[in-house]
Amino acid sequence: MRLHDLAEAYIDYEHALGLRFRSDAKELRSYCRAMGDIATEEVKPEAVLAFIAGRGPVTARWVQKYRILGRFYRYAIGRGFVSTSPLPNQIPKLPPPLIPYIYSVDELQRLLTATNSLQTPQSPLQPATMYTLLLLLYGTGMRIGEALSLTIQDADLQSRVLTVRNAKFFKMRLVPVGPRLGLALDDYVLRRRRLPLPAGEASTFFATHRGHRLQYTWIGQQFRRVRKAANISRESSARYQPRIHDIRHTAAVHRIIAWYRAGADVQRLLPQLATYLGHVDIGSTQQYLSITAELLHEASLRFERYAQPEVRHA
Repeated sequence: MRLHDLAEAYIDYEHALGLRFRSDAKELRSYCRAMGDIATEEVKPEAVLAFIAGRGPVTARWVQKYRILGRFYRYAIGRGFVSTSPLPNQIPKLPPPLIPYIYSVDELQRLLTATNSLQTPQSPLQPATMYTLLLLLYGTGMRIGEALSLTIQDADLQSRVLTVRNAKFFKMRLVPVGPRLGLALDDYVLRRRRLPLPAGEASTFFATHRGHRLQYTWIGQQFRRVRKAANISRESSARYQPRIHDIRHTAAVHRIIAWYRAGADVQRLLPQLATYLGHVDIGSTQQYLSITAELLHEASLRFERYAQPEVRHA
């Protein structure tokens, strides 16, 4: 069987299970192009290793490719299309995992101010789009993909509720928004309606000047411009710089800090935060809670109050 045909059969199999399988399918097709038009049994282990390794240092992409191909070859072996897997037997030591950047309130304000740097005559709404998007990400903790998938009809701004349809794990959820964020969304959607609406009310909420959906890669590029204009960066030796996705982590950490300061029962509220963020379980939410000096300080104060002996008066 030709490698390409087997890959397409496997992709159809994953789709039949109800999975979107978009990024994995794209990676598998890229793998087939790299291997060439050959039979499945003709694949050479050294060619597979070259595809997985790519160029440059070993990163998390190495493991991602390895796991995608691992599932593909388990499918192929289980159905008798190949007898053995050509994947390497050992996984190299990976660099430390990426640590989210937790923005301070001052840095968030600087990011919002720096959206003015995106002003352009060709797309006059561009600064307002980024400004409102950043507010939404921080105010709701939404994933960037969820925000970019919102349509105008998904935003019930009268009730202050957003319907997230393109959520992870195929889940739809309702996301309430506060009054201040609601006003900002009200203002933006009035301006957005002056742009083309190619699908009517089903048109994308955040759009290009022609009314089309914004692409994640483009948003990433524009955010880097905004971040540089706001003079926000890690130390020069860092492997990566603050990302737009880190705003989601920031929203979670700031919410926990606010609960600590208000004297709330954080452990009881964590499951509610997990639901709000669209996490499957509380463990996923706990991974978002990077320990910052501010969070550690508030937790320490809580522990001190708990551990301090009760003072009894005669």
